[in-house]
Amino acid sequence: MGKYEGLGNFLKKEGHEVLELTFSEIEDILGFPLPKSAYVHRPWWANDENHVQARDGWLSAGYTSQAVDIISQKTRFKRVGIPVIKSPNIDKSLGKDTSPADFERFAQLSMSKYYGVDLSPGKKEEWPKLFDMVSPDDTVVGDAKYLSMVRGQYLPPAKLSVIAEHVWMLEKIEAPIRFLVFGNDRRVPEEWLKRYGHLNTSVEFFFLSNDGVLRKLNEG
Repeated sequence: MGKYEGLGNFLKKEGHEVLELTFSEIEDILGFPLPKSAYVHRPWWANDENHVQARDGWLSAGYTSQAVDIISQKTRFKRVGIPVIKSPNIDKSLGKDTSPADFERFAQLSMSKYYGVDLSPGKKEEWPKLFDMVSPDDTVVGDAKYLSMVRGQYLPPAKLSVIAEHVWMLEKIEAPIRFLVFGNDRRVPEEWLKRYGHLNTSVEFFFLSNDGVLRKLNEG
């Protein structure tokens, strides 16, 4: 019996469409404490079959983990049938003629799986802009950027300025998780981090390739 199968068996037995549990209640079901990472890192709750807690726990019962609240220490499980989830990435690919709008939709799906919460465009009255990806509880806020080098080889100064502007705006948001996810040419965010990364202390940088592979670029 897998370590987290007790949670899967509990969800199967309950059979509710939606079931909200505190981390403490989940520990009671399992009979052992959750690891520290479950209390501080939202990705621990990601719907990723490569993670034993997801594969043997809620995914095995046909549920996904949604609306994870690290502060209140609770999560919601929603029954969706037996999902096919291979990784934090997504199962489709983008073509060569991808537009920024195509990439934004692609990124929303991937980052939703990565953070274990549904992300969609959102804005609060005091926020400086409408962000591409916001969780229902406003604890995860991010933007997607599909950037390229000039003529395939030269640094794009204007685009580096755009990145700096978005880092600045995200730093003004009171959210535990703030991120930028980049597509097209990985060199653009990497060059920005080389030059200015030491000034960024709170915004996570990711690169999402057209085939759906997600990589973190910094320690933000």
